[in-house]
Amino acid sequence: MDAEEKVLGTTGASASELDKVGTELEKDKFSLSGATLYGINAVIGSGIFLLPRDIYKDLGPASLLAMIVDVLLVLMLAVCFAEVSGYFSKNGGAFQYSKTAFGDFVGFNVGILGWFVTIVAWAAMAAGFAKLLIQTFPSLEGKNTLISITLVLLLSIINSTGIKTSKIFTITITIAKLIPIVAFTLFGIFFIKHGINGGNFTPFLQLSPGMSLSKAMASTSLTVFYAFIGFEALPIVAGEMRNPKKNVPKAIMGSISIVSFLYFMIIAGTIAMLGTGILQSNAPVQDAFVDMIGPAGKWIISIGALISIAGLNMGDSMMIPRYGASISDEGLLPKAIGKKNKKGAPIVAIVFSGLVTIAFLLSGSFEQLAELSVVFRFFQYIPTAIAVIVLRRKKMDNVPAFKLPLGPVIPIISVIVSIWMVAAANPINLIAGVIGVIVASGLYFLMNRSKTSVSED
Repeated sequence: MDAEEKVLGTTGASASELDKVGTELEKDKFSLSGATLYGINAVIGSGIFLLPRDIYKDLGPASLLAMIVDVLLVLMLAVCFAEVSGYFSKNGGAFQYSKTAFGDFVGFNVGILGWFVTIVAWAAMAAGFAKLLIQTFPSLEGKNTLISITLVLLLSIINSTGIKTSKIFTITITIAKLIPIVAFTLFGIFFIKHGINGGNFTPFLQLSPGMSLSKAMASTSLTVFYAFIGFEALPIVAGEMRNPKKNVPKAIMGSISIVSFLYFMIIAGTIAMLGTGILQSNAPVQDAFVDMIGPAGKWIISIGALISIAGLNMGDSMMIPRYGASISDEGLLPKAIGKKNKKGAPIVAIVFSGLVTIAFLLSGSFEQLAELSVVFRFFQYIPTAIAVIVLRRKKMDNVPAFKLPLGPVIPIISVIVSIWMVAAANPINLIAGVIGVIVASGLYFLMNRSKTSVSED
C-alpha cells in the first residue's frame, strides 16, 4: 500500500483520486524558500543573544576572525550533508546516510543516538523557553515545569494535525524571530564606523590573561560552533519537502550562509557599541541595541529571543518524531513507531517523543544531558562526512545535484575538525558517548537476535 492509499484509508480508490491526494500532499510540503527558513529556524536560538561575552572574552575584537574560521569549518560539515542528502528523498538525515553507506549496524547506532540526543535537546529547549518567559514576565515565577510541559503538549498536538499546519507555524515563527535579528544587523552596519572611531576595535587582539593565541582560538571556535548546532536537522525531514534531492542541498547552503552573516553582524555590532563593556554585561546584545535605538531595544531583543527559542521548539516537535519514524520505516525499530494518522503525521512517534521529553522535564536531569548532546551530535557529523566518500563509490540510483569539489579533501578535513571538537569536550561527556554507543550496539544485537529467533520459529 503506497502513501496515497494510506491517507485515503482504502486500496479501492481510483487513480484520479490518488493523484489528487498526492498533489495535495505535495503542496503541503516545504518549498525551497520554506525549507531554507526551516533550516534557519533549526540553527538560530536564544543562544546567539547570550554568546557575545563568551566569544569576546579570550580574543577581544579578534574573535571576529575566529568566527570567520569557524564558519568555514561549519560550512565544510554542512556541504557534506548537502551532497549526501542529494541521494535521498526520505526522512532520516544522518541515519539514512549511515545505513546506506555502512550498513544496518552503524545506521542503527547513528539513528538511535541521534533520536536520543534530539529528544534531550528538545527537553532543554522547552525548559529554556519557560526560563526565558519567566525572566520576561516575572509574575510566572515558579511555573517552569508547567510551562514547559504545556509547550510540549501543544506542539505535539499541532504536529499531529499534519505537515501543513506545522509548516505554517514554522515559517511564521521563523520570520518573526528574524525581524529583531535583521533589525539589529541593519543598525549594526551603520554603527560599525562609530565603534571603530570610538576605539572599540583596538587593540584588535586582546588575549585573555594566561591564554595562548592557539588556545584562545580553539576555545572561541568551540563556543561559536555550538551556536551552529542544528543545521543537521533539515535533512532529517527531507521527506516533507518538495523535490528534496534538489532542494535540501540548496536549503542547507542557503540557511547556513544567511545564519553565518547574521551571527557575524550581531557580534560585530555588539563589539562596536560596547567594546570591552561586553565583559560586564549579562545581556550584551540587548544592551548594545539599547545604545543604538534607546530603551525599546531591550524589549525588542528580549521578545525576539523568546520567539526564537519558541521556534526551535516548533522545529524540534516536527523533526524528532520523523527521525524515530524513519528508523522504524527502515525496519530497525518496531513498525508501530512509524504508524501515520490520516493527516500523514507519524502519530505514534509523536506521542512517544512527547512523553519521553516530558519525562526528562519531570526528572530535572535534562540540563546535564543537554551538555552531552554536543558530543552525541558528532555521531551524526563524522559518519556523514565519511559517507560522502563511500557513497561516491557505491552505485547509487542518482547523481546528487550538488557535489563537493576537491574529491575527498573536504570530508577528510571535516572528520579531523570533528574529532578535534570532540577531543576538546569534557572527558566525562566523552565517556558518556562511549557508553551510549555500547548501549545502542547492545540494543541492536538484542533486537536482531529476536528477529532471528522469530524467523527460525
